[in-house]
Amino acid sequence: MSRHAPLHAHVPAARVLGALGITVVAAAVELTGSRAGNSMFLTADAAHLLAHVGIFGVLLLPPRWWHERWEDVSASTVLTLVGAIAVGITFQSARALVLGVEHPVEPAVMLLSLVGLTANAVAAWLLTAPARRWWSFRAALAHELSDGALTVAGLVGAGVIAAFGWAWIDPALSLAIGSWLGWWAARLLVRRVRRGARVWVEEPVV
Repeated sequence: MSRHAPLHAHVPAARVLGALGITVVAAAVELTGSRAGNSMFLTADAAHLLAHVGIFGVLLLPPRWWHERWEDVSASTVLTLVGAIAVGITFQSARALVLGVEHPVEPAVMLLSLVGLTANAVAAWLLTAPARRWWSFRAALAHELSDGALTVAGLVGAGVIAAFGWAWIDPALSLAIGSWLGWWAARLLVRRVRRGARVWVEEPVV
């Protein structure tokens, strides 16, 4: 193997582009719904989905001789931006919990998170095969699955709001998403610092 040959070749772009497309559509639907129904949860979930766009962008980088270095710079930049988004979501959610919810959420609009859940499921399916071989894809797959779990919690929260009128549930769910997103980005950045740039092309331990 040539010294400059990439240690891994990404799967066909169509697979990642499919996950990217459905993710963008789902985020757009959730953002529209969040404005109509005053849902912080939907806004946070949409931001969470849009964070995946950067991840998919990294996975689409062409396998050239400079691929590993460029992937490292791109992945680290994306994770830093995701961390910044997480801080913003966490701050706004905590503020709403302390000061109170000014505009109560419409529980029914939170059902739009089903679109996001569908996007998570499809993206996870598309990433399953390459995740068996490459750590970067495994990290993306784990994120999709955990995102789906948070969405399920949001649907349960919508039912609680509808049944009991507890408006604080919406920012609490948003806070959970922000906290998880920040922890996920920080964990990967710490792994990068500890193991170096080659972390993105390591094969996962089975």
